[in-house]
Amino acid sequence: MIANFGSFLYLVVNAACVVGDLAHLRERLSALCSIELLSDRALLAIQGPMAVPFSSALVPAVATMRFMDAGIFSIDGNECFIARSGYTGEDGFEISVPAAAARSVAERLLDHSSVQLIGLGARDSLRLEAGLCLYGHDLSAETTPVEAALDWAIQPARRTGGSRAGGFPGADAILSQLTHGASRRLVGLRRNFGPYARARCCSPMQHPTRPSAESPLARMHPQRAAR
Repeated sequence: MIANFGSFLYLVVNAACVVGDLAHLRERLSALCSIELLSDRALLAIQGPMAVPFSSALVPAVATMRFMDAGIFSIDGNECFIARSGYTGEDGFEISVPAAAARSVAERLLDHSSVQLIGLGARDSLRLEAGLCLYGHDLSAETTPVEAALDWAIQPARRTGGSRAGGFPGADAILSQLTHGASRRLVGLRRNFGPYARARCCSPMQHPTRPSAESPLARMHPQRAAR
């Protein structure tokens, strides 16, 4: 996520990629701007249809935010970066707080009896249902946006013939795949038995006559037809 606050940009990068992303930013942008790593932050997410009233009880201004809006607000004197976003397919907010204040802010949200703590298993099942890719599962450094079915996110201006075509990491391979198709493509598989679909969620012995539940919901499959 990138938020433009006028005098600076606020980036939230994938935790598994922070070292590589930081090195890339410093290599490409150090001569143009200063790059500061905020390593003393924690991230809370409140998701679901009641996220707005519960969050606005702490910060009234978030009630007027639109999807993907971001702002800097104070919660109990703590400077927090809040975005109307999430990785569940539900409405909600992601709240970056000073690490030392993470517990107190979480407890304020949990003052509402309807707000419950959940783990990554619940988040993972929701993002799979919403078709949201996750680095380390459906994505890797060897996966292109075309192979991951994320080509919709590539602007026309950056495509072949566009006003700012190419010039981004992996452009040669990605632009070729956009034109000629990819040899593999991420697809969703609908599951109609067993527990919720998540990698390593249960033993294949639970369904000895059926496909292994070790398989993630989304897999790479050969592309049936070139574009």
